[in-house]
Amino acid sequence: MKSLDKNLSDELQKIANEHKALVMSFIAPDKLVRKSPAQYDYATIAISDLYEIEKVVEELAEKEAVPKKLMLIIHTPGGLLYAATKIAKYIRTSFSEVDVYVPYEAASGGTMICLIANQIILDKIANLTPIDPQLPYKGVRISSTTYDEAIREFTDRYGKLSPEEIPSPYQQMANTFDPILAKEMDKLTMDTILLAWKFLNKAQNPKNEKAKRKQLLDTAFELAKGGRPHSHIIDFEEAQEMGLPISKDDAKIKLLKPFKKWVSSNLYEDDAKHIIQYFCPEAEKSGKKDEDAKSKKQ
Repeated sequence: MKSLDKNLSDELQKIANEHKALVMSFIAPDKLVRKSPAQYDYATIAISDLYEIEKVVEELAEKEAVPKKLMLIIHTPGGLLYAATKIAKYIRTSFSEVDVYVPYEAASGGTMICLIANQIILDKIANLTPIDPQLPYKGVRISSTTYDEAIREFTDRYGKLSPEEIPSPYQQMANTFDPILAKEMDKLTMDTILLAWKFLNKAQNPKNEKAKRKQLLDTAFELAKGGRPHSHIIDFEEAQEMGLPISKDDAKIKLLKPFKKWVSSNLYEDDAKHIIQYFCPEAEKSGKKDEDAKSKKQ
């Protein structure tokens, strides 16, 4: 992994100092990495990313230098929902306050991680996507909601007809529906909605505000089962309309400029995993050094 330009590095360190926050990247390079003569790989969210994040936090914890606030810069096409969920849970339990900055894209599992943020910072060019789980089906990957939608549409159209009255091609389609597969996909979708709702509740802390909790459930439902294709671009305005905690703070939005430079500097890295770099506030470090010096004198 190449080192950052000094000017950018100094700017990121300054941000960490001013906000008294751990400023961490979670950046997927865009470059395809050759694994064999005929096989390529690219960065997607995996459980190994969790281990790298844990390593950073644990190393800082040993020095008693973990700030209460995390500023997480995400650029990712998504990946395993299982891994994204574990990363989100770990981050939420490790920091009291989390701001997630999306310079360009936090898709699929990246959107799931964003849900643990107290605030999500986007601008006009950035986007999130739906979080409906993707599953292999007959050689392709489909949304877990698609199978259910196909059954419901079929039922609406032909549910009142006898088998003999259903046109031949659709009779054959009916024979392909698998109730066990449908139930499994439904369970996966509902679990994703529940997880998303829990993340939103944890971050937004509505307590006993029933209307707010209901609104957050609607938001989770829209993200996981809103009928949008998995690649649908959820921009700044649509994210707000969904009820996501999108920041309107100009000072925070302005920070996307150096964070975009950070993303751009890592886009062409020859690496099929997320690049995790960080800047810890120097004030925290110096404070710890002062305490150590004091204890030594005593």
